[in-house]
Amino acid sequence: MTIKSCPVQPQAWSKQQLRKLFLDCDGDGDGLLTKEEIKKAFRNLGAVIPGYRAWEGLKRADANKDGCVSHDELDALIDYADKLQYTSGTNY
Repeated sequence: MTIKSCPVQPQAWSKQQLRKLFLDCDGDGDGLLTKEEIKKAFRNLGAVIPGYRAWEGLKRADANKDGCVSHDELDALIDYADKLQYTSGTNY
């Protein structure tokens, strides 16, 4: 008798999970995400090129062009990451 296993479909990160991930990467706790902190978050998501994803995310989310993503700008960064549909088994 052969037992077949059902492959488990990886689930995409929810926006709530993405928010927690980005906030957890605020290493100095100043409420601003730098490019390096965003890069760390994308690395944790499994991005193949986290530096590019950080650059693109910062470009899309940094409305006031101060080089950081504040809490007021965080939703745009989360929307960008959400559109990429990261899961435990995919890397972009």
